[in-house]
Amino acid sequence: MTHGLKRRPPRPFNLPTPGAHATSAQCCVKYQVSRTTWWRWNQVPGFPQPLRLGRLVRWDVEAVDAFLTLPRA
Repeated sequence: MTHGLKRRPPRPFNLPTPGAHATSAQCCVKYQVSRTTWWRWNQVPGFPQPLRLGRLVRWDVEAVDAFLTLPRA
């Protein structure tokens, strides 16, 4: 029984366009990781620092891609 209410489909996350800065939620979807993993990655030395504008926090997706594709010893 729906009681006349329609359920909305879940809102899809828009992945950032190349050259754009992404939110942590967008990055988690793009890299298929949990929020906990994303914040742990941020603690790794050399991980790209976010751009902070007041309360807004965004990451350069291209810089994150470059960091994640670096060969590790």
